[in-house]
Amino acid sequence: MSDIVKNQHYIPQSVLKHFSSNEKVFEALVDKNKEPYQTHYRNSMSERFAYEHPYLARNQLEKFFQEVEADYGPAIIEALRLITLYEESGGMIDPIKKHVQAYLSAIIIYYYRSGALLHEFAHETSKKEIRVSLLLDKLVNTSYINNLGNSIKEFYEFAIIKSEQSHFLISDQYISTVALRIKSRFGNISNRHLGLKDVMILVPLSSQYYIVFYHGRKPGYIQPQTMNTLTAEQVKEINRIIINNSYKKCVGNEKSALLEALPHFEWSSPSATYIGYNSGRVSGSTLKKEIFFYERDKRAWELFTGPTHYRDYNELGRNDICGCGSGKKFKVCCYDDYEEVKRIWRTISDKHLAERVSVHPSAQVEQSIFSF
Repeated sequence: MSDIVKNQHYIPQSVLKHFSSNEKVFEALVDKNKEPYQTHYRNSMSERFAYEHPYLARNQLEKFFQEVEADYGPAIIEALRLITLYEESGGMIDPIKKHVQAYLSAIIIYYYRSGALLHEFAHETSKKEIRVSLLLDKLVNTSYINNLGNSIKEFYEFAIIKSEQSHFLISDQYISTVALRIKSRFGNISNRHLGLKDVMILVPLSSQYYIVFYHGRKPGYIQPQTMNTLTAEQVKEINRIIINNSYKKCVGNEKSALLEALPHFEWSSPSATYIGYNSGRVSGSTLKKEIFFYERDKRAWELFTGPTHYRDYNELGRNDICGCGSGKKFKVCCYDDYEEVKRIWRTISDKHLAERVSVHPSAQVEQSIFSF
């Protein structure tokens, strides 16, 4: 029998099994708008020969992931055991926190291994071997991965959220991230990038539990250093974030949870952004789609990135009819959103913006004024 692994997972099976019921999951192709289908968790979140490269031995990268998974799989089981102990005994949450923090580098590796990242690289090149090379560039930068993990450990708050009905989903990005505030328009990162301020990171343990790391104005139902049992509506709100972190696939152990989240999925391809400098140099990057937790930030971002906001709003007085076409006065319609737009434009000329928005000492934050 061949020992070659053909069906290669971009979400580890040791994670997926905790989102299954009787080893079955429901998987949705979020970009196809089709009915979720049931499959064995070993067949979900995978692709044939996803990590093969002509300059690597067959399954070389897959074997590396298996080695990481051999260590991280038991770590998830231990985290779930510590959570059970915490809930049963009313003990301290610190043992759970320290245990998860010890595996932050593995968590970040899983993030860079994810299907969502491969899809983003596909926006830069149609050649699979180049996409795998871009992935390897991320994985071999161990200094960056370790520094990023240390920054999350030092500067982000820690919490656990719970779905009593085990309705949490998992995206093909593995980690789900969301911006808690608009910071600026960047040339090489999104507002929800790991290591930035005002960001919430959702790390999956199971369909019942997620670890949360956050900096900034998190939702009121998430309190630090404790277990937060969410209402059904709050779980739905979190799932809307998770499914929008997906590019192609999202998985859950209940079909109903996927069906509820799917109408809230908003397709947005990665964007190519280019920055021009006074020297004449131009640099380019591929950015993740922007995801904001708060509706007011989403509205402001759409106004900021829209092609006509200056023409429609810049000359309006507070009592003028709003430029959006609602027929309402500007002051009771889009005024607050436009004030936020003006704040974003001010940040673009802020020479010290990188210091203001990032908690990660290795972050190289470039500002962007135009994108394609």
